[in-house]
Amino acid sequence: MRFQPVKTAVIGCGMISDIYLHNLKETFSIIDLVGCADQVEEKARRQAEKYELRQMTTEEILSDPSIELVLNLTYPASHYEINRRILEAGKHCYCEKMMADTLEQARELTALSHEMGVFFAVAPDTFLGASQQTARLLVDRGMIGQPIQAVVTLCREYQMIKSTEDDAWRKFSVMYPGGGIPYDMGGYYLHQLFNLLGPVSDVCGFAYTRREKRPYLNPRHERFNDGFQVDTPNTLSASLRFCDGTLCTLAISSEYTSYEQRFELLGSEGLLTMGDPNNFGDKLYLKKRGEALEFPLSHPYAENSRGIGAADMAWAIRTHRSPRLSCEMGLHALEVIEAIRGCTEDGRTRKLETAFARPAPISTEYYTGASQERSLYLL
Repeated sequence: MRFQPVKTAVIGCGMISDIYLHNLKETFSIIDLVGCADQVEEKARRQAEKYELRQMTTEEILSDPSIELVLNLTYPASHYEINRRILEAGKHCYCEKMMADTLEQARELTALSHEMGVFFAVAPDTFLGASQQTARLLVDRGMIGQPIQAVVTLCREYQMIKSTEDDAWRKFSVMYPGGGIPYDMGGYYLHQLFNLLGPVSDVCGFAYTRREKRPYLNPRHERFNDGFQVDTPNTLSASLRFCDGTLCTLAISSEYTSYEQRFELLGSEGLLTMGDPNNFGDKLYLKKRGEALEFPLSHPYAENSRGIGAADMAWAIRTHRSPRLSCEMGLHALEVIEAIRGCTEDGRTRKLETAFARPAPISTEYYTGASQERSLYLL
């Protein structure tokens, strides 16, 4: 059966747009990428020329009846407003993480998507890649027995704003609400935990902002030695209890001068060590009875395949199923982080109010001798 590709456009032509535009044009046949827009016309023009797209305005994208799916790749502070406009236009929406600045806004968007009868999904989609889907296969087949505890750590440095040009191009959204490392990177770790274990039932922990006021350190910056505000938590430590009983220790911070990452799932019969869930094809190690062995990846998409979530949504549109990335999962991720921040204020454990259906794994049945993409529409 032949499926008509889904006409798609992108709003937001910043740094992350390159890999999305490349993959949507070259990797996923179910996507017919037709246009891009950005509030900075030069950014939209550059990407439109590079990827042979139509440079459009946001208004043109939203009013074009032929465009069914819109990707929101804008800065986090713009996510709520752009998402709302996309959904109100009756178009399916795929958004970079997170869907909004606040839980109240996120709930509103989720309700709006249901009201309008359109799909709404939130990145990251890296858990659909080779490494994370292989890990899911191992857990589902009982290779580590019953999951008991996860240990997840991310320590990295966010560079200071280097120059006026960088500041203008990137806006350094990691310094602003909705963009700190728990939101910017935490989503990758939470979504892989969700992929493996399902939703969280309770959280407790602490989050804070270290050095809220910082100087521009590069002499080339026109505001050298002036201060700027870090208006987001940048260090978090928490305990999570999943609905299936698994416990998780989660620690994330951007206040280090080096990069360290750990993602392990301990079970009654083995230990699974995973790579960085920000990547698609990191190695997996399965340790049983003291011996750790590298486990070969059972799934494709080991390369940077950002956009696979949008492709999965497009297949869902054409085959009338639910996409693997749901607005409920994105809402749950935001609630986990907001609940941890709430614990900081009063020291009390938070029981989560949201939940989601654990996404179906990608089938391995049709990989050999066939298009990798065919598996995206199989349940």
